[in-house]
Amino acid sequence: MNRADLKFREATQEDINNIMFIEDNSFHQGIKEEKDVFLERIVTFPTGFLLLEHEDRVIGYICSELWKYQENIDAVNLKLGHRIKGIHDPAGEELYISSMGLLPEFRGEGVGKLMFESLINRLLKTYPQIKSIVLMVSRNWLTAQRIYQRNGFREAAIIPNFFQPLSLEHQDGIVMRRRVKNIRHGKL
Repeated sequence: MNRADLKFREATQEDINNIMFIEDNSFHQGIKEEKDVFLERIVTFPTGFLLLEHEDRVIGYICSELWKYQENIDAVNLKLGHRIKGIHDPAGEELYISSMGLLPEFRGEGVGKLMFESLINRLLKTYPQIKSIVLMVSRNWLTAQRIYQRNGFREAAIIPNFFQPLSLEHQDGIVMRRRVKNIRHGKL
């Protein structure tokens, strides 16, 4: 795949069917977000909800929220299906990467990493008050954990049985955090 054929843009409500198609192809039942959750994220923080297109086809999404910084992260804010309107704060110092999905045929080519880094670099430039980035990953998603660790993220907490896919074993969630220091004018 030629990376020159990739394009980022902000999601709109009209993109919801493409987003849900990616969600359905990325996660098991029981850990998928619902349509209304994504629609609320798009309306509340469009700058923090990017789509990735390849040859005019939406192939991935990544969305985020800004929170007031708390040393100890409230697990309720991380819960699947949580409402962004209740915690998103445009002046927040904590960037939470709430969800990311990529169609299976584009995985393993560095596209997910590109999506992740593009969102963070864009938001760090737009929101200079951000001082840390938080995300949640399943204990079973080893490849994702390695990508995050290589990008400076460290384990901040473990939430037992956070991921509860239907008909599969429940999985602990690992909260990972990266402090933002000298990456503002460079790349993540």
